[in-house]
Formats: sequence, C-alpha cells, structure tokens
Amino acid sequence: MDRIKIMTLALALLILSGTQSLDAQQKSKDIREYSLDDLLNIEISAAAKYQQRIGEAPASVTIITAEDIERYGYRTLAEVLRSVRGFYISYDRNYTYLGVRGFGRPTDYNNRILLMVNGHALNERVYGSAFIDAELALDLATVERIEIVRGPGSSLYGTSAMFAVINVITKTGIQIDGLEVAGEIGSFGELKGNIIIGKELTNDLDIFFSEIWGDTRGQDLYYEEFDDPVTNHGVAEQLDWEKVFGLQTAIRYKNVQLSGLASAREKGIPTAPWETVFNHPDARTRDEHQTLEFKYQNDISANKNLMLRASLDRYYYEGVYPYKIEPIFYDLSDNSWLSTELQYRWDFRSNNRLVVGFEYQNHFKAEYRYWNNADKFFEGNFRHNIISVYIQDEYQLTEKFSVTLGIRRDEYSTVGSSTTPRLAMVHTPFKSSTLKLLYGEAFRAPSIYETNYYENGFQKINPNLKPEKINTAEAIWEQRFGRGFWGTISYYNYRMNNLIDTILLPDSLAQYQNINKVKAWGIEAELNTRQKSGFSSHLSYSYQAAKDVLENSKLTNSPTHLVKLGVSQKLFKAVYLAANLLYETERITVYETKTKPYFLTDLNLSSKLFSDQIQFALKIRNLFDVDYRLPGGFEHVQPAIRQNGRNVTARVEFRF
Repeated sequence: MDRIKIMTLALALLILSGTQSLDAQQKSKDIREYSLDDLLNIEISAAAKYQQRIGEAPASVTIITAEDIERYGYRTLAEVLRSVRGFYISYDRNYTYLGVRGFGRPTDYNNRILLMVNGHALNERVYGSAFIDAELALDLATVERIEIVRGPGSSLYGTSAMFAVINVITKTGIQIDGLEVAGEIGSFGELKGNIIIGKELTNDLDIFFSEIWGDTRGQDLYYEEFDDPVTNHGVAEQLDWEKVFGLQTAIRYKNVQLSGLASAREKGIPTAPWETVFNHPDARTRDEHQTLEFKYQNDISANKNLMLRASLDRYYYEGVYPYKIEPIFYDLSDNSWLSTELQYRWDFRSNNRLVVGFEYQNHFKAEYRYWNNADKFFEGNFRHNIISVYIQDEYQLTEKFSVTLGIRRDEYSTVGSSTTPRLAMVHTPFKSSTLKLLYGEAFRAPSIYETNYYENGFQKINPNLKPEKINTAEAIWEQRFGRGFWGTISYYNYRMNNLIDTILLPDSLAQYQNINKVKAWGIEAELNTRQKSGFSSHLSYSYQAAKDVLENSKLTNSPTHLVKLGVSQKLFKAVYLAANLLYETERITVYETKTKPYFLTDLNLSSKLFSDQIQFALKIRNLFDVDYRLPGGFEHVQPAIRQNGRNVTARVEFRF
C-alpha cells in the first residue's frame, strides 16, 4: 500500500511538471457559490438521459452541489443522502442501507435503487447491490454534483430503479486545475488521505486522476444480547475496523472519454450475524468494484445527437464467517459483465424531442460459492444476458405545458421480461410556479442469489421467481417565494406487487417467493433559501405511511415522520459554519420491537487561507452524544443496533 501511495504522488508531480505553471491569472480552484437562480438552472441528465433544468425535469429532483458537500463536510454518499428529504439510513456495523419513502427492507443491499457515476450504473447482479458508504470508496472532493431523482426510473434504466436513481457527477480536469492533497484524522482511530490531479492540457484534452485511502481502527462495542462470560460479557473487541482504497481516472479528448473506477473495502464484523461466533477476530467481509468505460457522444447535426458507450465491470465479494461446529465458513461472489448502449436523440420538431436507445449486457461470470474447510455447500456460475430497448418522447404542447411519454422493454435470458411505461405532464401556470403530474412503473429482476441458491436441509431453489413491480403516482408543486426562496410539496402513492420474501415451507425449508405486497402514500415538503450574504438553508418534512399488505401492518424499518434542517452561514470572508439537524420517529424492527425516536445534530466548521490554497475543516457528528439505535436484519440477534456517539473528524487540504 505504501509503495502505491509513493508512486501515485510521484506521478502527480510528474504530470504537474509537464503542464503550464500555475500563476495569478489561473482560474480559481474554489468551488462555485451558487445563488438560488444558479441552482435552479443547473442542467441534470438523470431524469431523462439528456440535459434539463430542475423545473423542466419530469420528476421530483434534488441536486447536491460541490458547494453543499464542502460547506456541510459530507464525507460519504450516505451522509449526503441522510440530509435529503424522504431518505433515511440504516447501518448494521458492516453495510449501510438506504430507505426511501417509507421502504427500507433490512439486508436488501440497496437493490431497489439505481446508483450511477457519470451515468454508468454500478449495481451488480449476484445480489443487485449498490454501495453508498465507505464500501464505495468514492472521494466526494471529486464530485461536481449529485443528481437524486425520486420515483420509478425503469422506463429509462431497467432493473433496480424502483424508488430512486442517484447519479454522481465527478469533476473534470479543468475544474480541478492542478493538484489537491488532503488528509483526515478522526475519532475511533480514523486516518484518511486523498490525492486529486486535474488539468486541461489543450483545448481538446482533459485529464483527471484521484486516489483515496482510509484506515479506521474502530471501537469496542457492547451488545447486551451477548452479555455472558462465555461471550466476553457482550463486548466485541477490535472488530469494528475498516480499510478502504479507491481510484478514479478520466481522459477526455474532444467527443471521446475513457474513464475508470476501482473501489475496495474490507470491514470487520462486530455483531456476530448469521449465528456466527461472537467476538471472533476472523469475522470480516471484502467488497471490490472495478469499471472501465469508453464513451463517445457527438452532435451529428443541429438537431441530432448520437451517444455510444461500452464498458467492462467486475464486482467481487468475500465473506469470512466463524462458526462453532466448523471454525471458518466462507462465501464468495464474482460478477463480471460487458455492457453497451447506443442512444439516438432527435429534435425532429422545435417542440418535440425523441430519444431511442438500445442496451446489451453480457454477464459472462456470475458466480456464487459457499464452503468451509471440510465441504462445499454451494457452487455455481449463472451466466446470462440482458437485451433492452427504450423510447421516450417529450412534446411541448404549449409554451407552458409539456408531456413526456416513455416505455422500455427488458429481456432476460434467465427470468423472463419486463415492460415499464412512464407518463409525465409538466405545467408552468406562472413564471414562478410549476406543477408536475407523474405516473411510472418500475421493476427489480430477481437476483442470482435469490433464484439459484439452495442448501441441503436449509434452503430450496425457486427458478420461477418473477420480477418485483411498483406503480407510482405523484403530484408535485414547485414555487419561487420572492428573492432567494424556493419550495416544493408533493404527494405520492405507490403499490408494490410480487415482492420477494423468504418463507418457510411445510418441509421446514426456506425459499424465496413472490408473496408480498406493499401499499404506501406520503407527503414531502421542503423550503430552500440561498442569500447573497452567504446564508443558505433547507428545511424538509416527510410523512410516510407504508403498509405490509400480507400482514396488514405497518412496514418494518419505516419511520413515519422525518424532519431535516440544514443551515450554512459565512462567518467571515473565508470561514463557514454549517449544521445538519435530523429528527426521526420510531421504526419497527424485524422482531416487532420499536426503536426510539431520536434527534441528531452535526456541525462543520471550514476555513480557507492563503488565497484558498489551504483549507481546514472540523466535523462533529452527533454533537450531543445521543444514544440511538437502528433496526438490523433477520441475520442479527440484536433487534436494533447501536450507532456511533459523538465523533470528530479534522481535515486539511492543500491546493497547488
């Protein structure tokens, strides 16, 4: 690891020495301070696969800018999403899970949201997982903005885009314009560092490179469920450690881009899930994701655009689980796939835009294994392919009224097919007001694990699993209030069918089946302000009523009320203070107990020195040291898992 860091720093200095000198006439590397008009005029691509302003997008959209990331001191995507209306987080001391609009299935590995980086989907196929925390090893200092699109997105993106599409847009070389080196030190023995290099070498050539690494010792954790002399009186010692490493790179030349991403995370497991031995030093997981993408995009005429992308991805997972009978059990998944997409955009009239696309995925390796030193319990490689076609038409009927209609067809070689439509109407009755009426359907194809895993005496295969389906209707009102204020309120209603759950068969074997349904409705409201004085704020409230139809009861891991407040104020010329406040009501656990409501406060103080070349930041999470817990999954003995108390991170960044 040390050799890699030294070589990376040497490469950074070598690249910089070959570029033009950095002088006073160079562009400022400081992040842009967005006014409200700037924010509302940001063009996003995740809602329609082409650039649109927020008010034009046929969806409920939130944009998190680089300015927001810096001001509030966000370090991971999970911290960002926890501040967004209608989203909530669970952490089981191994993986972080995202809930959206009252739906957050324990241990679903976020397989009902679609996560993208620069439009490239990262969800893998063995579990359908999408990582949002340190598992992703993504350096947020490289992020230009995050596009969060609520609701169904399968009409454009296919599987997993049921509740949200999250697109992380990274900075270009010209936006970095030099070298950035940063280091962090924090509670629980946290040490992190990153290097970012970016430069526009000519008008046509742009390069970007980033590396991040982290090592956290963690903390000793007490679990009353294991409070026994045989299990170390419930204390898991030195098992909360975590190591991360990530790389990003991009080379752009005219209309061509070659980009890559590599992420690795290894984590100790202190909670003894899946009936493993408590406080065993070998319990751990490792996750890796690598991707390499070629992309070509060009305006072939004044009203026609062609985009072609081809990529190679690999996801690798390994788990080490100690048991009493046989010391160590292992499971492993290895998924490699090729993807291609061809998209044609045609403005065949001044008020009509047509988008047609074709996608192909070849999962030439989709392997899962489970074994110990004495026996193999399961081993299989489930190769498959996916062929997809989509079409979307946006028709501007009048100056104030537009209609978007889209449909997509996905054909799987293993689990059948799915057709998902979308309809959106956007009306601007006044210059400062927008009404959006939306309807969409989405699906999640059963994962490789769900359709193929079996174990003698424990679990039975079900090759007849069908895709999960969701239908969502939503009404949104967006409103400007005078200078510097903007608000939105929405009502949504969704129904899920064919929800995949595990049941116990008469022969006492477990099996995945399409047995459940969910009904939900909710209201979301948010008020934002950005003032010239440097003050900005966002206040949101979410009411979520999600019901398990089969049990005729409230859905587990689903808080009814969420209140969030973010405030950022410029104290001096180069000093900012920001606070995030979160209130959440109780959630029901899988053991039918309830967590307690909680109120959290995070503070971030940031300052810049020497013409912004040096930046300091101090982040305090859980300022008042609140003792709170969040639901775990069926694999845990603990109904709810204690979260971190007060903790502090200090960061210093040098820009050259």
